[in-house]
Amino acid sequence: MKVAFVTICPGADRSGGMGRVAHELAAATARLHHVLLICPGDKLKVETVGKRLTVVRVPSRGRGQLLWPDLRDPTRRRLHSLVSRFSPQVVHAHDVGPLSLWLQDWAGHAGCPFVLTFHALPSRAREFTNAEEYRHLRFLFKMRVPQAFVRLVLSRCDGVVALNQAVEDDVRRFGYRGLVFRIPNGRNLSPLLRLDLADITEPCKQLLFVGSICQRKNQRYLVEAMSHLDMPARLVLVGEILEQGYARELRRYALEQGMDNVDFVGPVPYETIPQFLRRAHLFLSASTLELQSLAVIEALASGTPVVALENATVTELVDDAVGRKLPSDAPPAEFAQAVAEICRMNPTQYSALARAARDRVRDLDWSAVVEKHTAAYERLWGGFQVRRRRPFWTPWLVAGSVARYWFQGTGTRRKGRKSGSWRAQGV
Repeated sequence: MKVAFVTICPGADRSGGMGRVAHELAAATARLHHVLLICPGDKLKVETVGKRLTVVRVPSRGRGQLLWPDLRDPTRRRLHSLVSRFSPQVVHAHDVGPLSLWLQDWAGHAGCPFVLTFHALPSRAREFTNAEEYRHLRFLFKMRVPQAFVRLVLSRCDGVVALNQAVEDDVRRFGYRGLVFRIPNGRNLSPLLRLDLADITEPCKQLLFVGSICQRKNQRYLVEAMSHLDMPARLVLVGEILEQGYARELRRYALEQGMDNVDFVGPVPYETIPQFLRRAHLFLSASTLELQSLAVIEALASGTPVVALENATVTELVDDAVGRKLPSDAPPAEFAQAVAEICRMNPTQYSALARAARDRVRDLDWSAVVEKHTAAYERLWGGFQVRRRRPFWTPWLVAGSVARYWFQGTGTRRKGRKSGSWRAQGV
């Protein structure tokens, strides 16, 4: 088959799990099919990666997770030519950004099925954003602009990929009645499944969290739980600082409490994560909201038991057979007690948890996940009735207004209004 992927994330190391899954899925799919991946870049560039993967980078500007592509006439014509020449049988988007909207219009005009993966619950999109970086856009959520925007995009989707039941239920609440494919995130599990297990008899236990430092990930709770732990242990926090103010609050709290058993490692190359997992006796998570955490999947695949507060990921993957699942409102002292319970297990009990953890996610390897996506694409293409749709400009109006407000508010917009650099094309 020929599949075109589109994402707002310029690389696998940007925008958290969404960026990593979008780029890795394209690469994994290219082992079997011809793939065109469209994503932001510094300039318009076409890269050939291997025999079946072509990456098209569209010049974009912005900051953080909000990138606005330059879709003026010259770029748009070139992009249209590249996509039309590739002639995909399915277009698969990973977000509702400007590039995805453009591909949705292209697919509608060409009579090509368009499928969308949600990496965040549409009804709770604000909670998945950087609370500090996007605080001046909160008025849009109060006006329910994002909800109306999602409904418009969904009305023009031929299929939706739901990572789990929580996503499917949320999409249905938006009134979507089309095809929904339940397909989880995938990971390259082989290196993780081969890792040696941590030695549970070591006197000082190493507790690990991997993920962005932000309010949604709730690392403050983990630090508080450490103060209730009545055994030698160190908490290692690995991940980029997404919210600077929250990171300062964490460090200040640890300092004020005189805690010297919390290590703030910061961002590390993704390839080094298995080294941290190999040394960790437990993986901890107190995230208030997760859809399908890659970090939890990787921890389980490495044979590291997980102790976590309940959310969509934990409900799906974690129980007493692979760790401990606590209610979302459990106090830190109760969380610390669950951690201590596992840390005091004998090697036989701990090994049983580790084996069960690996078995829990063994079918989430990319090879199996690509097969499920392929089946979805074939169903869309095989049973798809050509429905040529006229371009639908309302999403462009909304996206254009947000982008103009953003660039004006942060000073990253080009000077002068005559150039029209950030004008929503087609409006």
